[in-house]
Amino acid sequence: MRIKISLFALIVFFFLLNFLPSFYRDLWEPDEPRFVLVAKEMVESGNFVMPHRNKKPYPDKPPFYFWTIVLSSKLTGGFNTPAGILPNALAGAFSILLVFLIALKLGYSEDIALASSMIFASCVKVWWQSSHAQIDMLLSFLVYLSVYLALLYLKDGNKKALTFSFFVMGLATLTKGPVGLIIPLGGVITYLVWTKRWKETRIFYPSSIIAYLFPVLLWLVLLVIQAFSGGNTAYLENILFKQTVVRFAKSWHHFQPVYYYAKVLLYDFFPWSIFLYYFLWYIWKNRKEIKLTDSQKFLLSWFLFTVAFFSIPNGKRGLYILPMYPAISIFVADFLYRLRGKKFLKITAIVLGMILFLAGFGIFFYGLDKFKILPSAVGMSNFALGLFLLFFFLLKKENGFKNYLSLVSVVVLYFFIFAVSVSFIVFPYLNKRNSMRFFVKEYERFLDKNSKVAIAQFRSAHVLYGNRNLIEFPYQDEEDNIDLFVEYLRKTPNSYGIVKKLWCERLKRMGIPVKVLAKRKVGSKHLCFIKIEKEGVKNGEN
Repeated sequence: MRIKISLFALIVFFFLLNFLPSFYRDLWEPDEPRFVLVAKEMVESGNFVMPHRNKKPYPDKPPFYFWTIVLSSKLTGGFNTPAGILPNALAGAFSILLVFLIALKLGYSEDIALASSMIFASCVKVWWQSSHAQIDMLLSFLVYLSVYLALLYLKDGNKKALTFSFFVMGLATLTKGPVGLIIPLGGVITYLVWTKRWKETRIFYPSSIIAYLFPVLLWLVLLVIQAFSGGNTAYLENILFKQTVVRFAKSWHHFQPVYYYAKVLLYDFFPWSIFLYYFLWYIWKNRKEIKLTDSQKFLLSWFLFTVAFFSIPNGKRGLYILPMYPAISIFVADFLYRLRGKKFLKITAIVLGMILFLAGFGIFFYGLDKFKILPSAVGMSNFALGLFLLFFFLLKKENGFKNYLSLVSVVVLYFFIFAVSVSFIVFPYLNKRNSMRFFVKEYERFLDKNSKVAIAQFRSAHVLYGNRNLIEFPYQDEEDNIDLFVEYLRKTPNSYGIVKKLWCERLKRMGIPVKVLAKRKVGSKHLCFIKIEKEGVKNGEN
């Protein structure tokens, strides 16, 4: 009962930690306003098959996440920040439960299963993705669920669970493409090959194949019909090939080296990454003497396949490997339990506490001097100081780490203190700098219902918060659109433009009569709201 109460409290607290702060900030570029805008236009157009953004087809992502935003908007009163974050906050919270259930199904005790959930919940990346309106936490939840259902089949022979597992993989595919199938299925197959069970364990039944294809093909058939009837065949090519096969084989952004995920795990999974890397090194060093358990082979298959798969393309992001975080959380919890009371654990705790202590005070003074971000600096320093003191306190107690849950509990507790300070203090503080809404409201006073607004580099927040469509141009980069942008403003009456300050100054130096009506720094971008005056009118700036 104690374990179940602790787990329930962890889930509820994690959900509230991620959902409640959404009422105190806006949607931030680039992803958050874009995804909510797509969902908003689904409702406005009545088209739930082919996503649109700014009244144009949006082929970058399948529709499932947008459907969840539509549903959550009914609960939150509109297409706002809570509507975008609610699906992810719920996905993150229920993922904690799935980590617990996966650990139990792999044969671990309730203590280890609870520790696994606590480690997972205190991962920086898990918390971050659960508190932002992005796709990957929902995708990861669906992967976790499909893996758990597949485990029910592998351990108990439950074929219905396998069928539901493939159905969930179908929903994951509708969330972010084929990775929704490749990651869970690849991990399971890797495990079966490693344990030499792939010949005797059948996973492709007619029922499982149909369960996967049903949601995917239903959407694709409706999409093909709509695309050909509306003349949007380019959309099909983009969503089916460019955003999947081409993006994997030849990425066009986020270029990173092949060892990128070894580096990114160090801070995204911190401080548990310290133990993870030690355990991986220990296993490799003693590979001839150590006999891995069946459960450890399953976890390592899930972990290694995911990292290996996403290491192949040139384009890499830390959030891509989020679908395997339960594997490394359970893996670390398992080995921490085996090392309880060992000298290594005490030494690591001391070193970790000292590093965080010094880093916290360094960030505190550097932040005050350079960035003036007081809440962030105070939050970091308090987190580091408290963690150090509690580590010290526990180490002074006799056999303080014999129950290894004390170590896990301390780190989780102070991670949550840090996360609370960021979510409820830093996020609202940063909102003044990162939200486009303030800039939109500033330049809207120059517009009437017939005004046209062009943007050299498209940003969805202008449409979402301005409640009007923008004139956008075909290229992604501002410099490639600048000639078309200027030509449009010159030829179109009652037209205005949004451009970066850098290009605004360049246009002035080129002799183009630009008048700056409003300007604001949003995030790292200096933006200007401009009007190109007729020839002979003196350039000016309000």
